[in-house]
Amino acid sequence: MNIIDSGASLAWSLQQQLAQWLHIPGWILLPGLLLLGAVIIDLVILYLMRRLEHRLQESPRRWDDPLIHGLRVPLRIWIWLTALIVSIGVAGSHFGVTAMARYLSLIGALVTLLLVAWGGIRLLRRLEQRLVFPPASCHAKPVDATSASAVTKIGGAALIVTVALIGLQLLGVSMSSILAMGGFGGLVIGFAARDVMANFFGGMVVHLDKPFVVGDWIRSPERQIEGIVEDIGWRLTTIRTFAGPPLYVPNSWFSQISVETPTRMHSRRLWEKVGIRYRDADAIEGITGSIRKMLSEHDEIDQEELITINFVHYGDYSLEIMLYAFTGVTDWQRFHEIKQAILLKVRDIIHEHGAELALPMSQLYMPEGVTVHGGSAGETGNGEDSDAAQTDNPSRDRRPPRRGESGPEEQEQGESDA
Repeated sequence: MNIIDSGASLAWSLQQQLAQWLHIPGWILLPGLLLLGAVIIDLVILYLMRRLEHRLQESPRRWDDPLIHGLRVPLRIWIWLTALIVSIGVAGSHFGVTAMARYLSLIGALVTLLLVAWGGIRLLRRLEQRLVFPPASCHAKPVDATSASAVTKIGGAALIVTVALIGLQLLGVSMSSILAMGGFGGLVIGFAARDVMANFFGGMVVHLDKPFVVGDWIRSPERQIEGIVEDIGWRLTTIRTFAGPPLYVPNSWFSQISVETPTRMHSRRLWEKVGIRYRDADAIEGITGSIRKMLSEHDEIDQEELITINFVHYGDYSLEIMLYAFTGVTDWQRFHEIKQAILLKVRDIIHEHGAELALPMSQLYMPEGVTVHGGSAGETGNGEDSDAAQTDNPSRDRRPPRRGESGPEEQEQGESDA
């Protein structure tokens, strides 16, 4: 309260002096001068900040431009709010509202604290951009987006906690009571929000271990998770699936499942099987040798990786040849273009050796002397042949006797008795 009293006495003395010099009431003249001074200072700061920010964008240091960006708007607002609060305090003291000075001082301190927090957050956001995209004249290496995001988020969290503690202390809350309640309250909150805390620490682990970063293609063989990472938050990780919709995955999952990162592979595997006909078995060695030579001379195949071309299996209708190699290209679209070209070359090699690709069909081998006649052939064939067939097979048109009827043998027996 000593600061408040000294400020009030200083404002009172200024009012008296101005009233004597200009013969105008001080409680009117002083607020007017304060607002006029705020206008002048605001214009000067606006001009200087714009010049500095424009010039510091070309600076090789990363923190110059973010510092000016963070202070420019909050500082201007603080100047206007300070002038307004002091003007209201002067008018209140003139009308005898003595308690107003204390509340205005508290409001001014809290607003200043909020503006400091806002300026710090603006600074951290611009700094994150400068870490990922440094100035052209900066010789430092760019920082990946995930690390930059982790640094700014940790700094922002520490800033918010500090501002909150100072604000509570300004409001008269004892720090020792806050710490005492924090122990018991931490247990209660930790038990009630254990899933939220698990996601928070899961996000911390992802930021520290970096199994993937923003922009990576990830997938999990244990869960239906596959897509491009768009954001790694403190609670959720946003993944843009290849079907289009975003997928929001809790960070705690990543400590329980295995995650693949295809973006980080150095080469992509080509593993196919090609089947040829059984009648082309003599050409297998020549075909495999030609395919192996073609792959060893291919510019897109990684020659440092394993290349295997072998006959591997007797299939149901084909002899299977395995193609196993790696391409130096990892891009998904380009890989399939290379794969198509290689498979078409394999087809041409098979044809050059007089062989054919196998089709999924079966062959029926009949013993010698067995002839298969179709229905149409029987109808248009020779009548004698059909009669002979009926004579040779007398039971062709027979049907079993019905109940109460006698069979052919019984009818013949009855005719002989007669």
